[in-house]
Amino acid sequence: MRRLAILLGLGILFLVPQIAHADQCLVRPVYTGSGLNDFHLVPNRPCSSLVPKPPVPDGKVIGTGIIYLYANDEARYSSLNNVLHAVNQLEGTLIYPGEVFSFNRSAKLLEKTIPYDLGPDVSNNLVKAGGVCMVSTLVATAAHDAGLPFINERGRLIKKPVPHSRFYRYYHQVNFINGHDVPIVEAAVAIQKDAADEPWKTVKDLQFVNTSGHILVLHFEPSFTVYDLNLAEPFGLIQRDHSLKVELRALPLGFDALFTQFDTAAVQ
Repeated sequence: MRRLAILLGLGILFLVPQIAHADQCLVRPVYTGSGLNDFHLVPNRPCSSLVPKPPVPDGKVIGTGIIYLYANDEARYSSLNNVLHAVNQLEGTLIYPGEVFSFNRSAKLLEKTIPYDLGPDVSNNLVKAGGVCMVSTLVATAAHDAGLPFINERGRLIKKPVPHSRFYRYYHQVNFINGHDVPIVEAAVAIQKDAADEPWKTVKDLQFVNTSGHILVLHFEPSFTVYDLNLAEPFGLIQRDHSLKVELRALPLGFDALFTQFDTAAVQ
């Protein structure tokens, strides 16, 4: 965050509108009980407090992934409002050489209050931030495409992240992207809280190490916004086909040199 602030101060990045955030103007479905049919909606709030967000710097795409969502299949029941919340949290995340990326930490899943609604898990139970596994799966796909090693919660190398206990067809596609096949790599994430006044804790996480030698940045391209979701239905059902794409970009060496210069100045 400090380094991103440096870029902003230097005027390198310019401001563009961001995806609607849960705490700004999103129509937020609020559910009660444990059944998928037991829910009610809160009133709309006007979009008057959107804060511009800097665009992701250009760089060489070293890993990518895309999930196609079809209005008539199982993907339509995912909590796409939570998907957009996760995208909003992760867009522009910088991952430095040697750094371990943690999805739970970067997506703000471990704070006392997190910016997510209830959504269905793999057993169709309503859980906080249910549905964000679509985004963790997409990030895992990009990391795998980039050849980055995965680790578990104990810091040990693993071949692939932990998959879901339930089979989802749209998590098992092989997509042709940038001239080569990119199979989707499933990555389940889960959190829990022991008491209401305590922060959330990791049960499952997606973690990988940036061994690329470059500063990496996450960039998402969802083909839908909150306005494409039918929020009169549970979890914001999509009305037509959509896609969710992510790129893992390696920033130019000039960015690396710039950050090294500021790090050296800070030490002195």
